[in-house]
Amino acid sequence: MPTRWKKVGIVGGLGPLACAYFYTRLVELTQADSDSGHPEVMLLSSPDVPSRLAHLLEGGPSPVPALQRVARRLERAGSEVIAVPSLTTQAYLDEIASAVAVPVIGMLTAVAEQLRDAGIHRPALAVTDGARRAGRLHQALTEAGLAPVYPDQQDQARIQECLRLVKAGRSGTARAEFRSLTSASWAAAGDAFVIGCTDLSPLLSGLPPDCHDVGDLYARAVLVEAATP
Repeated sequence: MPTRWKKVGIVGGLGPLACAYFYTRLVELTQADSDSGHPEVMLLSSPDVPSRLAHLLEGGPSPVPALQRVARRLERAGSEVIAVPSLTTQAYLDEIASAVAVPVIGMLTAVAEQLRDAGIHRPALAVTDGARRAGRLHQALTEAGLAPVYPDQQDQARIQECLRLVKAGRSGTARAEFRSLTSASWAAAGDAFVIGCTDLSPLLSGLPPDCHDVGDLYARAVLVEAATP
């Protein structure tokens, strides 16, 4: 445990449940023996940020001004490092970083490196349609020497339905459906099941063996950065 943590700012609302769950995991993954051993965290949930997928895939309004505004507010509030716990939003990391003077921690490289270091070669990826089409996690994984495995069309539709339920505030309904995907044939073809979207992270809390969550991997990377002098 460091003698002093850097103050962590979280760009929230991407979506709201995903970022709230990310904060929970950040707390649970912190090695501390008392309340005072945790880093100071500021989470600004701003769900009015325009859809990142609509911008990337359909030419919708840019979320960059809103994301930069949130990052600046976190910096003014005293954040010394900024986390963006959304896989899709990593597409705008450079633009967010350009708006502030403090480090903005990337997710993609951190996830790929931790999976590789864990000895994983063929991660079975549970990702949303949009993230799969955008391909940014796929690129990061292949650049790290990993060969991702993807669901068939039927199971991809089940993943997307789980996402819809989460966005509608019905994560309880989605939980059993999502958990059943870990035993699907495509998942068995990989050497680890990977939750590839932070919106889906709350559906598999208490991860089964050989399961990994990009949100947890990112939280660990954020803690390492926050603990660095």
